[in-house]
Amino acid sequence: MVVGRRVEDSARALAACIARQCPPKEEIDASLAYAEDQFLAGDYPEAQRTLAKARGRNMRYKRELPVEVGDLLRASGRMLAVNGQRDAARITAIDSLDALKSGLPSTDRRIFIQRLAVGDAFAKEGRFIAARDVYNKVANQAAAAGDVRVKGYALFRIAGLYTSIAPLVPAYRQTAFDSLRRIDETTEPDLAPFRDAAKFLRCRLQGTGVNAGRDCIAATNTDRVSKAELIYAPPIDLNNWRQENPSTVARLHGEATPQWADVAFRVAPDGTVRDIDTVRTSTNVDAGWMKLVTDALGERRYRPLQRAPSDEGLRRIERYSIVYDVVSMKGTRIRARSSVPHIEILDLTVEPGMS
Repeated sequence: MVVGRRVEDSARALAACIARQCPPKEEIDASLAYAEDQFLAGDYPEAQRTLAKARGRNMRYKRELPVEVGDLLRASGRMLAVNGQRDAARITAIDSLDALKSGLPSTDRRIFIQRLAVGDAFAKEGRFIAARDVYNKVANQAAAAGDVRVKGYALFRIAGLYTSIAPLVPAYRQTAFDSLRRIDETTEPDLAPFRDAAKFLRCRLQGTGVNAGRDCIAATNTDRVSKAELIYAPPIDLNNWRQENPSTVARLHGEATPQWADVAFRVAPDGTVRDIDTVRTSTNVDAGWMKLVTDALGERRYRPLQRAPSDEGLRRIERYSIVYDVVSMKGTRIRARSSVPHIEILDLTVEPGMS
């Protein structure tokens, strides 16, 4: 179960903070808490508006509070994405990066990590060359700064990008293999986990079909770990659902009203998924796409856990939202919801030791 503050309580806390002209850091924290509660309650538009108002009040503090303003903008970008505002989400990710750069040293890891998030935003838009260029920039900057771990994150993103594309676009296969070789040829001890993880990415290039590489991953997946580490997740293909629901195909524009669900499951000691349970949903959720979600969850594979076979495993919970992006319509300057949906996933798991 997802347990949070009452929306009314966090609303009152934010209003009281603003009324007494609390310090900007406190006001940002209160705004983030209120928007989070609105998001968990399924009120995506209001959560976005809460963050937009907080941005208007606090952008002038970005040099004084680069991390806090950066966090506010990053949260705003996530809410824009689940509200179908993908262009604005990408721009806001860049704004968050600029906020961090305005008050932190250029070699600060948080700047590198946010620049990776900008690359992720490009990748989600299908702008693969732009994403690759951003990832390469981070890899080079992190290497120059001696931050080997972030260099690994960047190289792994490049490899992940191309090994995801290659099964669909064979012209990218050699590029995918080259990106994996780039990881293989690293020598830094701190990059050993990335060299190991590259084996799983290479499995994506084995065979064809929706479960391509799953057997390869199962054979490679031997080391046990203490935390849940996802190594295989099949895509959630909405095409069949749309074809089986003629009204979704025939409509000119997608829905603006959010459809969402919180799905809990356990990662078993052997890395399989069990005990899948839909714990909360919006009132308008469609059972068709939710079945695709739970079917895909059942096919996931994690690294084996350092636990006895009889152990109940690790509990996880994720928010799934079906999103129709706002796009420019052909033959007009008017923007409207695309009729083709996609799914946004947000991990809601509270890790041990987190509050």
